[in-house]
Amino acid sequence: MAHPADAQTRQRKYPFIHMRIADHTVLDSIEGRYTCRRCSRSRKFFCYSCHIPVGELEKVLPRLGLPLQIDIIKHKKEIDGKSTAIHAAVLSPEHVRIHTFPDIPDYRLEEDVVLIFPSAKSLTVPQLFHRNVQLKIDDNYGLPKGHHMGTMLRRRMDETEVLETQPENMPKRSYTYGNLPVRRAVFIDSTWNQSRGIYADERVRGLRTVVLQNRLSQFWRYQRGSPRWYLATIEAIHQFVLEVHVNAWGLNSAYRGLDNLEITEGFHQVAAPLTRDAPSEDVQRESPYNGQYDNLLYFFANMYDLIHKYYDHNDLISYRRPI
Repeated sequence: MAHPADAQTRQRKYPFIHMRIADHTVLDSIEGRYTCRRCSRSRKFFCYSCHIPVGELEKVLPRLGLPLQIDIIKHKKEIDGKSTAIHAAVLSPEHVRIHTFPDIPDYRLEEDVVLIFPSAKSLTVPQLFHRNVQLKIDDNYGLPKGHHMGTMLRRRMDETEVLETQPENMPKRSYTYGNLPVRRAVFIDSTWNQSRGIYADERVRGLRTVVLQNRLSQFWRYQRGSPRWYLATIEAIHQFVLEVHVNAWGLNSAYRGLDNLEITEGFHQVAAPLTRDAPSEDVQRESPYNGQYDNLLYFFANMYDLIHKYYDHNDLISYRRPI
């Protein structure tokens, strides 16, 4: 059960304290269930089959736009009601779509699509923007000879490093929502073993793969054999669009929402040259990152709070997984 703690301790541990997440306490006041207007099934907050909110929540739910399209490929054995991927589709319906494998698009027919998946040739987000960074892979990610991270990822990757600064006289490209180096990102929502089967599909395996900066997961549900840097799908989507935004338009120096997210130092090293002084309330879509996509974690943060209302953080086995 939860143990009392002073305000300083709670603030230090709470991962979302400085993020721009809308007040989700309204969820705590919702009683009973509602009928989905599309499928007529009984649901609590949203229909995980139709990806729409239900009841009065439809009027107050925050909606957000994303800088690119997001596709989620869900394994058919994944339980819809437990998937955090649904959160993205409910909160950003114009930019997120979910497919159940094997009923997926043929991504070979579309340009500028990337797959968020670790492989031997994976790029980082800064590399998509042609920044002079690389992954440290001197020891083959700690894997035995003959294996690579796409088939046997055992520990967290070493982070990207800035190799050299760009010359001051080098022209800098100006990005908009319309000219980003990637137009669609594909995420696989499944177990690790299931994801490798999806990755083998010819419609997917030719995509450029991208790896994210390491960030410790705040997911409360224990997944056997997975370390804490295996993110829940909604966390991974947030991390990706965060990295895209920072590399395109910078990071607002006044934004403190990343302080408690436990993102690796490598992210901050890469983001440091991109940090910009900007008004603390500036959340325009092409302004330096100031929490523009934090509401992706609206449902996730609410459930985190609910879990921690009844259980102490350190008593939950999910948070005691190896780092």
